Order: sequence, then structure tokens, then C-alpha cells
Amino acid sequence: MSNQRSRGALLIFTKAPVSGQVKTRLIPGIGRRRATLLYQELLTKTLLTARKAGFSSIQIWVSGELEHRYFTRLKSRHSVKIYQQKGKDLGGRMSNAFDSVLRQYSHAVLIGSDCPSLEYSDLIASAEHLKNNTDVVLGPAVDGGYYLIGLNKHNAQIFSNIKWGKDKVFTDTLENINILGWKYDLLPQRWDVDRTADLLPYFKMKRTNSVLYY
Repeated sequence: MSNQRSRGALLIFTKAPVSGQVKTRLIPGIGRRRATLLYQELLTKTLLTARKAGFSSIQIWVSGELEHRYFTRLKSRHSVKIYQQKGKDLGGRMSNAFDSVLRQYSHAVLIGSDCPSLEYSDLIASAEHLKNNTDVVLGPAVDGGYYLIGLNKHNAQIFSNIKWGKDKVFTDTLENINILGWKYDLLPQRWDVDRTADLLPYFKMKRTNSVLYY
């Protein structure tokens, strides 16, 4: 097995930053423009964190317009590959991405772009778990979902019969994993930025660690 393959791939799921279509739950509090700029800022921070983790491939998987000028800048500045998400819902899109990537790499880790509390040590730990005979690694989110999922093999059942965006995504996913009889490991719980209440801890983090954002 080549070293590149054994180092795995990191997938970042995101949307094209179109005004009014991202961070919609924040729009009533901060407006469309600020919500869009915040979305871009969070993705940039996620990429900076990802680059420290040692994966052989960092991939941006986009829901929406691939040719958006923001993604053009990302490709030139961060040497990432950009792919189109395909599937009827979030579970289908994640399943299809894993199915494709695990044909090329020994393991893959998928994250969103709006979890500023994610640390590069979380990414390193997830890869180490997958290299040591763990089938699945999950990073639970405070809101009942998860901010990270890593696999070293694919089965679409992991993503089936889940009500995405609800507070049982994490527990329903664990149930699917247990039905398959797969071994899993968990990472520390983290918070992401979805609601106005999430902005205060985010801005506090940003003031403390502003070097991470630029």
C-alpha cells in the first residue's frame, strides 16, 4: 500500500456561499451579508485546521455551484480538490462521497465547514483510530448531530433512516453502526455555529485565537 493511500483523505462538506442560502438561521439576527461572510470565514478556518493533520488529500465536496469565485480562490491558495456532492439528501450525499473516496484511500474522514471548535488533533486522532482496526469514528456535536465521521469501509446503511438536522442524528447513526456490528470510537464533543446563541462563544474564540483565521 502506498504511503499516500495509507495517509487517507479528508473530505470537507460545504455549500456554495450564496447570499441567503447559507447560515439561514443566523440571517434574522445578523443579516444575509454577514451570515455569508461568516460562512466563508468558517470554511477558511476549517481548511487551515485541516492542513495541519497530515492527510494525503484534502477535498472540498460542494452542494451547489462549483465555479463560485470563492472556490476558485480556495483552489489557488490551499491546493485542494473540489467535487460535486450527489444524492437526494445529506445521508445519500455523504454515502456517495465515501463510496467514491474509499476506492482510492485506505480511510476517509468527513467533516463540515462550520465547527470552529474542531482541533487538528481531532483529525489526527480520527485517522489513528481508523488505522487501528476501528471501522467508524464519530465526533458528537452538542446539538445532537456529529461534526465528524470517519470510515475505512463503506456501507450505505450507516446513513439510512436518519432525520437530518434533528437532535437524534448521532444516536440514530450509532444504532445503524451497531446493527452492522462494526467497531467504533468516539472523539470529544464539540460545538458548531448554527444559531445566534453560538455566535458569542465563536467570537470569544476568535478574539483569543485570531491568528488561526487568516
